[in-house]
Amino acid sequence: MASEKKMVTLKSNDDQEFQVEEAAVIQSEMLKNMIEDDCASSVIPLPNIDSKTLSKVIEYLNKHITRDEDEDEEQEESEDKGKEVDTGEEDDLKEFDEQFVNVGFEELFDIIMAANYLNIHELMELCCQSAADRLKNKSVRAVREMLKITNDLTEEEEQEIINDAPWAFEGPEIDDTVN
Repeated sequence: MASEKKMVTLKSNDDQEFQVEEAAVIQSEMLKNMIEDDCASSVIPLPNIDSKTLSKVIEYLNKHITRDEDEDEEQEESEDKGKEVDTGEEDDLKEFDEQFVNVGFEELFDIIMAANYLNIHELMELCCQSAADRLKNKSVRAVREMLKITNDLTEEEEQEIINDAPWAFEGPEIDDTVN
């Protein structure tokens, strides 16, 4: 099936435009709905996403393009040949995902915000899991620093909490998972 790829233009909040395959873009529920409702005839402005974050999101979408027609054929082939057909592709995708979320904490949160805005469930899940893994078993002080949360407790209030729940202040401080 040599069909022409339909392209969509996305515009970041810093006026940079990206040409993206429609097959990649429709992974976003928001963009898919806009395309289905004919609201995406020219450039789609994305005022909540900067170009750096949008390029990362597009990289993810391009790697995870849904292949509906191909999946039916592959499923039939894999039933004949066993699960040999897609294990290599799944491994590649898993490796890509691991490398994709291997970014700084701030950049990861920008991607989470973009995935939320664009309603891309799989990307949101991947990035949130990565953030959760980085925060897991950290002390309260480390989590505050990682999430840039200002401590608005007085020393007396904090000491009372430490006395009531000392386990919350145990655990490793900041380490290399913050990058």
